[in-house]
Amino acid sequence: MLRDAMCSGETSVGDRRCEIGAFRLDLTRSRRTARLYVDSQFISLTLQDIEYLSRMFSVVQQQLRDYIVALQDVLPYVTATLTSVTYVDPPSDPGKNIIYPHLYEELIHLV
Repeated sequence: MLRDAMCSGETSVGDRRCEIGAFRLDLTRSRRTARLYVDSQFISLTLQDIEYLSRMFSVVQQQLRDYIVALQDVLPYVTATLTSVTYVDPPSDPGKNIIYPHLYEELIHLV
């Protein structure tokens, strides 16, 4: 509703606020910007910013889903790598979202 109000430049929208937990999105009086609050701190966003963030959110959601699916393959590999003193081969059917040689290098630098 807030995005639609910003697009149309309406001035008579009843509620100019969306709130979920510590997050709050308020339209400014000019309706050209919105303020995204986390507790008492805020950043100002234009309509273009809000649309960009909404598109990016779907990308982040998909990436999170991919990593959750890969978790069952990655956890045994991480455990084997952290307990080994030599290179650990990746699974025979590695997922497309995990770059195992890079993961191995990161893991050996942790120890």
